[in-house]
Amino acid sequence: MKRESILTARAAVVLVAGLTALASSAGAQAPVAARRIGEEIWRVTASTGAYVPRSALIIGADGKDTRLGVGPSFSIDVQYLISEYAAGYANGTLGFNSITLGTAIRPTTTGPSNQVMLMGGTAGVMLSAPLGDKFQPTLRLGGGFKGYSFDITDAENQWRPTADIGIGFRGVGNGPIEMNAEVRYLPSSFDQGKLPIRGITPQAQRQTDLVFSVGVSIRP
Repeated sequence: MKRESILTARAAVVLVAGLTALASSAGAQAPVAARRIGEEIWRVTASTGAYVPRSALIIGADGKDTRLGVGPSFSIDVQYLISEYAAGYANGTLGFNSITLGTAIRPTTTGPSNQVMLMGGTAGVMLSAPLGDKFQPTLRLGGGFKGYSFDITDAENQWRPTADIGIGFRGVGNGPIEMNAEVRYLPSSFDQGKLPIRGITPQAQRQTDLVFSVGVSIRP
């Protein structure tokens, strides 16, 4: 787990460096990505980081749980600025994780792989407040759906309702480029009956996932 976290952090640093370079070179073309229509302002944010599931999908009676590991994540956030410090948002997030099978899973369960893709689609309100000339703390309040796509035999994909709560900060300047960092909390449930289980009665297991991200925004 520690090694996975280190690799994820390194990947995040490399991707953010690339995003920063791309955003800087695209500064003169920012109105194409973030358009002003009359008095309407749009902000587009691309971010990367780590998707961190905190709860087991199935808690094993012998302590061998079925759970998801930490994986890299990528998200796109489109915001409509209602005012200087409030915006409506729509967000799409992908997490690329792996699954460790516990004793509650049938022994005959195989691949093709242990990879799991986590998908999130949420919408809500993003609030911010001034903190000096260069920084704005942010608060995200929203909800939507979270999906699980498995690559193991006899497992069914599923979508579950989720809340979307986040805190972070935004670095602002005089130009169209902004830097962002955020931690998001995505609570939901998980239908254990969608996995090839044995010896237990399936239930809706409570899930608590965190998404740590840094990114670049473009706006007029």
